[in-house]
Amino acid sequence: MTSQTNTPAAEETAVPLDEIEQRLAGCLKQLQQRGEGPVLRASLSNLVIFCQWDEVAREIAAEVPAVVAIHPARVLLLVGKPGPEAGSLTASVCVRQHAAGADRRIYSEQVTLRADGRAVERLPYVVRTLVTADLPINLWWVVPEPPPLAGPLLFDLAEHAQQIVYDSIGWRAPAHGIMATAAWLARLQNESGPGRWRVASDLNWRRLKYWRRLTAQALDPGSAPGALGSITDVLLEHGPHAVVQAWQFAGWLASRLGWRLKQGLVQPGAELCWDFQAAQGSPRLRIRRLADGPAAIRHLRIACTLQGKPGALNLAVEGQHRLSVLPEGNGSVVARTVTVQSQERADLVGQQLSDRQRDPVFQESMAMAQAMAQLVTPMDAAGTPPAAP
Repeated sequence: MTSQTNTPAAEETAVPLDEIEQRLAGCLKQLQQRGEGPVLRASLSNLVIFCQWDEVAREIAAEVPAVVAIHPARVLLLVGKPGPEAGSLTASVCVRQHAAGADRRIYSEQVTLRADGRAVERLPYVVRTLVTADLPINLWWVVPEPPPLAGPLLFDLAEHAQQIVYDSIGWRAPAHGIMATAAWLARLQNESGPGRWRVASDLNWRRLKYWRRLTAQALDPGSAPGALGSITDVLLEHGPHAVVQAWQFAGWLASRLGWRLKQGLVQPGAELCWDFQAAQGSPRLRIRRLADGPAAIRHLRIACTLQGKPGALNLAVEGQHRLSVLPEGNGSVVARTVTVQSQERADLVGQQLSDRQRDPVFQESMAMAQAMAQLVTPMDAAGTPPAAP
């Protein structure tokens, strides 16, 4: 699927809950041209999307065509606003046409369910009647809080899902979120068994793909002899709301290098700092927040020895689609760059939906990030971290 074509059936139409399938079939028939065979519906999976606000729902709806262009799916967009009142549950449907060659058209279906009050509790039951039974289920959780803190609704929606996709960007209590999520990821893996497969994926981890790749290349002994075992200080700088992304990268770097945690310090609103024990020396790792800029890692400085001389490797964003690594203190080390593919959310989600394999490196990185969070998070008298604000 490559692009979306506007058609009358692409407009959302309100329908009674018990007429959803019938109305979708009617929309497809409406799109069938005279003399044509049956229209082609494209679905590799069911994509269940949950959000809480109409504004977010509009953003997601605008991104769905780009998502299904990468990964065709039957889309169930849920907008739930929990509350004490009885509430209501309404539905609307649409069918989108996509170009797939000069003389070929294929279609994707979307059902939007809106609920408020206690009617939100009915959403999982309605979803079970609408998913295509023989296709995998992906749940995209578009809520700005860690999945393990979401309560029973996420559990019910994800009961039969093979993948839960979430985004840790902008979490309000990063350390608490990291600790809760790392423990949840471990439980999720332990609960999986024969005939029961489930994986959780963080879009923030996917955003780090090129940072991890370039860092590994920069520290390779063939590129920077002596750097890998001589690191003394690592500084990560990130824009507002991106501390979890930086934390995940720090967990990845420390776990890949086999460092052991010694202690952690925090300067509220400014810098996080940890001391490690390595095979050679005691490196320090710092995460620093920049006052402005995009919500992403912006700069990484690794102080180390380059070919026997004190120096550093600087990795930084260069333009919109490039990362660069520049040596400091040794001109004989070659600079390099890597091209970064689109980091738009729709592209990240579309790519992730087809990637339902467990990522042991992600698990190990989150376990290290959890240990780092425990060193800088105050505990109460019962030995538990404070609740998220």
